[in-house]
Amino acid sequence: MDNIAEKEEIFEDDITSTMTEKEIIAQNIAFFRKKMNMSQTELAKKLEYSNKNISKWELAETTPDIFTLKKLAKIFNVSLDTLTSPITTENKKAIKTKAAVPFRWKLYMLLLVDAIFILLACVAYFVLTMVGYKGFPLFYIFVYITPVIDISVFIFLCCVRKKVDIITLSLFGWLITICFYISFINYPDISYIFLIAVGYQILAPILAMLINSGKIIKLNKLILKKIKKD
Repeated sequence: MDNIAEKEEIFEDDITSTMTEKEIIAQNIAFFRKKMNMSQTELAKKLEYSNKNISKWELAETTPDIFTLKKLAKIFNVSLDTLTSPITTENKKAIKTKAAVPFRWKLYMLLLVDAIFILLACVAYFVLTMVGYKGFPLFYIFVYITPVIDISVFIFLCCVRKKVDIITLSLFGWLITICFYISFINYPDISYIFLIAVGYQILAPILAMLINSGKIIKLNKLILKKIKKD
């Protein structure tokens, strides 16, 4: 049996050695995608391409440009040289890629975390009700938990999309403002806190768009270069 397996490996390696560069890249894209348990649709979304492009690459009908190859190498957690070189049967086992966590499991984790937050809020409400706490209206507990849930959704969306989510970022400012407002509602002029929220609403989306566009990173690099020169 071992001899048969060895012969099959040698045969596969011989086939690989006769493949064109386009065919090698096609085979490697399919190999690494499947190794990461990633569908063509998921890979297409990460690259912002259509499913047809991925299919054509894997069928060796077309080949991605160098910039897309670099993105693919980053997604597969391998070097560009590994992605574009023949992979023999021997080193297939040695190659380690970071397995992609399916989207549904990420979503389940988010729901689980938020469910824990809500459960803790319910427990706090029940305990304070039982002891007859009168410090503040107890339904405020469920208001206070909303910024925490918003932050968890913000982190989830940022991790999935690899971009700063503007909607949840903006919503966080308003939720925090409401929490402060109801907490200090008896204080004079507390309503002016909404002016701060308006300022936040203007600045936060602009900052998020700059980060997503990469301009902030470029600006930081320019500043660092100037500091080094000085």
